[in-house]
Amino acid sequence: MLCRRLFPLVYLTLSLIVPAWAQTTPPASGYPTRSTTENLALKRYVVTGDRAYIVGTQDGGFPAIGWHIKGHMGGVWSHPIKLLDSYRFLLGGTALPAVQKFTSAPGFVRLDYPVSGVTSGLQISRTEFSPDGLPVALIGLEIQNTTAQPASTTLAFQPTSEILPAYPWSDTTLTSDQLDQKDNVSFDPLISGLSFSEPGKPWYALVAGRVTDRGPQDVIRFVGANLSSNTADLGKKASGQLGWQLTIAPNSTVKLWLAVAGTHLDKYEAYAALFLGLGNPDGLLAAKLGRRLALLPLSNASIPDATVQAAYDWAKLNLADMRRNVFGAQIRDTNEGKQYPSPLAYFFLLSGIGAGYPDYPWFFGTDGSYTTFPLVAVGQWEAAEDHLRTIREVSRAVNGATGKVLHEIVTTGDIYFGTNAQPGDTNETAEFATAVATVWRWSGDNAFRDENYEFIKDGLNYITTQLVSNGDGWPEGAGMVEAAGLGAKKLDVAVYTIRALRDLAQMARNKGDLATFNWAAGQAEALAAKFDHDWWDPSQNLYADSLALNHAVPTDPSATLGTQPITQLQQLYWINATPMETGIAPPDHAATAFPTLEGPIFTGDTGFYQQGQDPDRGIKGSRQASALNTSVMAVAEANYGRMSESLRYVTFIASELDTEQPGALPELFDSPDYAYFQDFTARAMVMQAWSSYGIEWPVIYHFLGVRPDVPNREILVVPELPPEWPALSADNIRVGAGTMSASATQNGAHYTTQASTPRGFQLKIGYALPPASVITSVTLNGSPSAYEVRDTHRGREVIVTTNSGQGTRLDITSQ
Repeated sequence: MLCRRLFPLVYLTLSLIVPAWAQTTPPASGYPTRSTTENLALKRYVVTGDRAYIVGTQDGGFPAIGWHIKGHMGGVWSHPIKLLDSYRFLLGGTALPAVQKFTSAPGFVRLDYPVSGVTSGLQISRTEFSPDGLPVALIGLEIQNTTAQPASTTLAFQPTSEILPAYPWSDTTLTSDQLDQKDNVSFDPLISGLSFSEPGKPWYALVAGRVTDRGPQDVIRFVGANLSSNTADLGKKASGQLGWQLTIAPNSTVKLWLAVAGTHLDKYEAYAALFLGLGNPDGLLAAKLGRRLALLPLSNASIPDATVQAAYDWAKLNLADMRRNVFGAQIRDTNEGKQYPSPLAYFFLLSGIGAGYPDYPWFFGTDGSYTTFPLVAVGQWEAAEDHLRTIREVSRAVNGATGKVLHEIVTTGDIYFGTNAQPGDTNETAEFATAVATVWRWSGDNAFRDENYEFIKDGLNYITTQLVSNGDGWPEGAGMVEAAGLGAKKLDVAVYTIRALRDLAQMARNKGDLATFNWAAGQAEALAAKFDHDWWDPSQNLYADSLALNHAVPTDPSATLGTQPITQLQQLYWINATPMETGIAPPDHAATAFPTLEGPIFTGDTGFYQQGQDPDRGIKGSRQASALNTSVMAVAEANYGRMSESLRYVTFIASELDTEQPGALPELFDSPDYAYFQDFTARAMVMQAWSSYGIEWPVIYHFLGVRPDVPNREILVVPELPPEWPALSADNIRVGAGTMSASATQNGAHYTTQASTPRGFQLKIGYALPPASVITSVTLNGSPSAYEVRDTHRGREVIVTTNSGQGTRLDITSQ
């Protein structure tokens, strides 16, 4: 028992550790906010910490939300369990009215109530946040008496529990409802609050309050707790009230903080979190704000477009909001929800990036890989390292020596999909390698590369040997599109495999592992050499989105079959853009494909569809505009120097910033086959991690052209601005152990690139001009300079090689 009681204190201490660069003293004011007063009852919000979060509606309510556990994904969560279904405040015995204004801020939200009816004469606001490192959500209620008379009334806080785990779900074998039991509630004198619990489990939700601000004439007296007697109306939930008697002097303000703390391991953990949370809630809020604000100066960009600028800045905060730390996970293979066996492994900590709120707050292989790109671009690569480490370690525990990457790891430790026995998702094993290589290039963290190296080798060997049944080199199994009708070999799997092999080859060469370098490089170039022959379909002016075999394969038994040994299939899925996203398509085929991808078959008024519609081909399609698909197109266009077109897709995503929650980038956009404000139990995510891929990565990596290779001591800065932008700059870009700045301007045929980089690197500074440009002059720091011309997919790159460690300016003129 002693070990169990110490265990929560150990990981409470560990989880409170933050990187040195993220520690700061917060400003008293001057932080960004985004607010709305419109249709608040139709809009969800999330406010998060890495151990707990709240999901509700912006009018202050908690309706049925979500579909994994249908209607139960809202409320207060401390993963792997849910704590509360809802809560509300009552003034004088009457519930507070609907909120009239909602505000998002860095790390917290504020809800303002109207001054009317039960609140007449009182200005009431509600502040919510969750301090990182603690399994607790804090709710602050501030009441200002705006009248010239004392205001006397009662205040009650009424929480309703719903203690249940994140898995099982509504439609799995052993459903959530079957596992859930009737909650217990009691008054806990140790906290002068309520204790909710699940019978037979160490699952607790503790609720208590503390007055932190009052004037000398104000009187606030705790009057005790009431437990709900209407148990039949609550089903398996439980409820209670905490009450206070208030007398507020004229023009005075009082503040009451409520804490909701939870545990799935030991009640002492919940006690510790509650006491720490209520000990200094205002200080914890200031610290939370300070850590969030410390993210904004990283990769601090000045963007000549207000819409993109706002999305770029808030995406940094969104990425931090996706952080998830879960302790004590029991790993089990549920076989896509068809079984609920005994655990096969136990993990002390799962740490990484949740995919989206409210229905995907856990860990995914592919989501983490796409999200790695924006994380490194804005200097948050420690989150990517943690996530990739979790994916690797759990994948090893489940899939063993194959190195196959799991698809979905719920915070309970339950594996929904991605085991060796399942036909996918093959792309995730390839994408993992690229994600590790991307972190390594920007951070120079050889130790991180090395801890993942054997796993990557195993995984790429597995998908290029065990998942290839006909010897053509293209791996089989599901990719990003999990839909019927596709052949065994998918386009995204093919191009991500080529890219992954190239990434492994680069890591192997840097390590001096020539055998692996020769194998990976040879495999990559052999596949690249035959890619267009096997995948380009001239009759469609597109790449086939899958290849069908004429026989069933054990690696993908449900795949559609063709009449020939290889049959190209075209179903207009968004993965048509991945050959350009990876830069593998030759420029002529990219130029041929782009007009179709940019046109109405694939692209609508709000973004790039999941599946194009074409009656002439007999394809009904799925015209849901998605942030990920649109991000892929933004990157694809930029890879081929189509910067105006890339900006179009960047702007699609940026324009969605305030669609639902102010300052949050959602998963799907309003489009012909997706009505955004549909029922909460069918709606997509209000905040999605990978939505930032199409903002941060194009701005830093493509438009500004910052491409560090820290392990090889090289920094490349070769911008290419959209023609709509005269200039772009960013400072405090993390590269290795230091930072750098870069800027680009274009004025007619005159191009200027400036960079200030850490010492000890070779700097390659340049600009990507239009193809076939004639260079008339190149000066470095005002003096004529020798230069190199590279004709690439982007255009004509003019590059000068020099030493880093000082301010460098390159000017190029052309005709």
